[in-house]
Amino acid sequence: MKRGKIIGEVWAARKVGKLDGKRLVLVGIDGEDRVVVAIDTLSASVGQTVLVSFGSGARNVLAPGPHNRALVCDAAISLLEDGAT
Repeated sequence: MKRGKIIGEVWAARKVGKLDGKRLVLVGIDGEDRVVVAIDTLSASVGQTVLVSFGSGARNVLAPGPHNRALVCDAAISLLEDGAT
């Protein structure tokens, strides 16, 4: 997991079908010179500090369990700064 801040939202005319209904946000990662696109599972706001899970941890945020390999997800918001999950 990495700590970061929501800096914007991703808008797309078309998405992969499995991402329909999912909100995508831009997260600036603390201490690194990079921005990642993450699935927002907790309705985070721009400027809010969050924890971002990557890889299998991100898939587990969306659907816990060993049968989630088909999910299209590499990064997901897993915790808001105020501790709400």
